[in-house]
Amino acid sequence: MAQVVRGVIGAGLVLGAAALPLAAQSMALPAVDPVGIARSGVQVAYGYSLEAATTNPALLASLREKSSFYLAAGMEFSGIQQSLEANQRTVFSFDRNRAIGGFGLATRLSPKLTLGLKLDEPFLRHARLLDDAPSRYLGDGIDLSARRLEGQAAWTLNPNMSIGLGLGVARLGFESSSVMRLGVPLVPSDPVSATNPVQGLVEQRVAQSGNKVVPSYSLGFRWALNPRWTLAAAHQSGLKGDLDLHAGYRDASLGLYANDGLSAAPIGVAPRAVELLAASTPVKGSSGTLELPSQTTLGIRHRAHPMVTWEADLRWTSAGLRMPAFAQVATPSGPVTAPAELPQGKSHLGFGASVEVELGKFWTLRSGLFLDQRSVDESTAEPLLGGARTAAFSIGAGYKVWGGELSIGYQFRQSEDQDTRRLTGDWAASGFEPTPINRVRMEGMGHIMALGFRKSF
Repeated sequence: MAQVVRGVIGAGLVLGAAALPLAAQSMALPAVDPVGIARSGVQVAYGYSLEAATTNPALLASLREKSSFYLAAGMEFSGIQQSLEANQRTVFSFDRNRAIGGFGLATRLSPKLTLGLKLDEPFLRHARLLDDAPSRYLGDGIDLSARRLEGQAAWTLNPNMSIGLGLGVARLGFESSSVMRLGVPLVPSDPVSATNPVQGLVEQRVAQSGNKVVPSYSLGFRWALNPRWTLAAAHQSGLKGDLDLHAGYRDASLGLYANDGLSAAPIGVAPRAVELLAASTPVKGSSGTLELPSQTTLGIRHRAHPMVTWEADLRWTSAGLRMPAFAQVATPSGPVTAPAELPQGKSHLGFGASVEVELGKFWTLRSGLFLDQRSVDESTAEPLLGGARTAAFSIGAGYKVWGGELSIGYQFRQSEDQDTRRLTGDWAASGFEPTPINRVRMEGMGHIMALGFRKSF
């Protein structure tokens, strides 16, 4: 027993130490239930686990009990910060917390067929920058969520092999905002011209939001090579939809400036700015398509000891990551647009490992690690989507009580520091001009925690 505990502690220290040099924060959640969180989502081959069937529907066929369910609820916390090298000033994001939750059901109809139902949240990203953040013109807010509901079925091909299918829908929610500057002419209701010159600039936050219900599916395969080794694979579909976006101003104007974009605005610009905003209309961006990537995972599980089981997963994430274009403002002088858009993603690999230890009849300890490659090209990196290399370290425990298991899971995530010279710029009457001489360091971190209960009957 002591040897097993020492081995688990050693494995946890190795996984934690490996996570430190790379750390980064991913848009994809490992799970919303405490068991999946504690395993860092590394469970595609983990048989006899209803929570793992959320990842791989073929695992429903491996459940020992005829029927079972779990309920889970928790919180996700994440934040980003930017440090401007020129003045050593650090700007933190806010809007950091989100509630998460999900459930799973399974019932065996026959020795060959098991049905299930799952609700989870595969993607989540949110942040708001301060009004004076250096990158506010390139986007200063995002709120992205995906809630997925799938009916599942698993077929037993033989005692050691099964396949699974999940079909359902996902509700995509999205909001983005950016800060723009509008030229305030002498007569705000008329277009800018030689006889109606710009008198100053008004800075205003413009946002858009929308949602869409899109189809979703998942595929799974499980092959128990022998009582100790299991090989499995799963595919989670990408999610794509054209959102019904609605744009509008957010908050009052953020400031008034002279035509150079730096000095104080001349007297008389304030009432003209109010009139200009009233005569202008926020409109949705040129593209309203939101696309989230698919994931394909190959995993191998080994029961190394009657008390100790470990798993290793290799995951491929597709390049299907695309965000809607920022909202625009239609003014009497023509449209005003954001100087940049959120970057597209690129395909990448990830690797994870988890270990689970059963301590006697009541306690189960879990730990996991997941490392991901960069999901956004370094040349387009910005703080809202991040996209740097990713690492996460998780721990958790389960306790058998009330005829089931009460579990808790926690994951720590931290972003790899990124230095870039493309986030800052000056916005004068002539338009936005990047200032590549200014270097900005982007950092971030996050936490996920959940509590859940599973019962079989």
